[in-house]
Amino acid sequence: MKSNYLRVSLFFLAYLLISAVLFFYFDMDKKNRISVYLNQQIEKLSSEFKATKNAYEKLSNFVYDQLSNDKDFLAVLSSNQKDQIYNYLLPYYKILKRYNIHYLTIQKPDGTVVINMHKPYKKEKKTKQDLFSTEKSSGKIVMEFTKPIYIKGKLLVFFKTAISYNTLKKELQRLFRGKYEYILNNSLITKNVFNYGNYLFIQSDLHPKFYYEENSAKERASKERELIHKINLSIKEKVKQRLSQGKNFAVLTEVDGKYYIVTFLAINSSGYNIGYLISYKQDDMAAAFDMLFLQNIIFSNILIIILLAFIYYFFQTKFKFEEMAVIDKLTKLYNRHKFYEIAEQEMVRSKRHNRPFSLVLFDIDHFKQINDTYGHDVGDYVLATMAKIIKDKIRKYDYIFRWGGEEFIILAPETELKNAHKLAEKIRKLVEEHSFDKVGKVTISLGAAQFYPDSDKDIDQVIKRADTALYQSKREGRNRTTILF
Repeated sequence: MKSNYLRVSLFFLAYLLISAVLFFYFDMDKKNRISVYLNQQIEKLSSEFKATKNAYEKLSNFVYDQLSNDKDFLAVLSSNQKDQIYNYLLPYYKILKRYNIHYLTIQKPDGTVVINMHKPYKKEKKTKQDLFSTEKSSGKIVMEFTKPIYIKGKLLVFFKTAISYNTLKKELQRLFRGKYEYILNNSLITKNVFNYGNYLFIQSDLHPKFYYEENSAKERASKERELIHKINLSIKEKVKQRLSQGKNFAVLTEVDGKYYIVTFLAINSSGYNIGYLISYKQDDMAAAFDMLFLQNIIFSNILIIILLAFIYYFFQTKFKFEEMAVIDKLTKLYNRHKFYEIAEQEMVRSKRHNRPFSLVLFDIDHFKQINDTYGHDVGDYVLATMAKIIKDKIRKYDYIFRWGGEEFIILAPETELKNAHKLAEKIRKLVEEHSFDKVGKVTISLGAAQFYPDSDKDIDQVIKRADTALYQSKREGRNRTTILF
């Protein structure tokens, strides 16, 4: 029973260990899958951004090509007449505005603004500073497309168009039907940002150093805005550190039982982070990864249980057959085969360490009469009961075996002959005092002998002496112990 409990415990510990290893493996697999998928979302947003930006750039280049090859426009430009330049540019500017390009500027190489089409009547001063840059950094709050215009190989002016990132974000929403936001680094919000349009900013709910354009924050329905606010609050701590690094990244979050992927595309200029274009996407792939993880855990655990159950059954069957080979079915005692195995070990130990051990051989007096009178079932009962009585009372390190028929043998390690005699007498009295059902009193005759390492070549010599002593007990009237030196 104890060994069986130990085996069950070992198999249970093996199950826990293998299950823990598989859990760790599948958890890492899930994280890797999510990481790869998030990187794919970054690539997707980057592609959307580039495609939309290129479309605006191509439109700007188209207008530039028309004007830079128009001799009449070049003549007007050379005259430096602001009203004429404005009137010539106006049809083109209207086309650009139709596609949300609201900034068109002609600027001389020395920094003097010839005309700003979005505010043509404001007097411009010569400046060496990029008109689309702030005082504090080289970062721009708009996306510029700049081309030179030459006359007879000489640089005359720069043709500049620009769109705000907020405009780009709106175009992304129109083209790709997604939820997008744009946040601007607060270091760019200085008085210069108001030079070209009315810019009003409110602090982002993601990070205190980033701001939304006010129109961006108010342009959606309140429910959608509320959802984005919830998502932002759920990822605020996750992204706090990463927002200051100026690198692309994506995070996964769960809001109201649904998974969302929030992708951050860093907008950098001259090594400076202007802000981030953000994509919000409800995504079922995260739930699919969770489901795959759960399925892997369940199926792997089922397989582990089946495998361990098979191994346990195999070993249990093996142990059972081994037990059947060495255990007497009736008395549940070791049999003669097991006796020789243990005796061999004791002989080796005795010779190596010069330690004694003894044998006590005994059988039941008049056992044939019990069988003849009460039947073999009662005889079997007497054998089984006697085996249990003696097994429960001998020392823990003593061994008792069924030797055959009504004969039993006890191997007593660390026991000299005189102590073997005491052990035999203890057993004899124990049996004599017991009352067996139907049979009543039963006695046994015993013979004891000690193993002598110097003279005994094998265990059979000791058995022979014990057997001789047993038969002497029989001849002398039974129910007694005899020892032979």
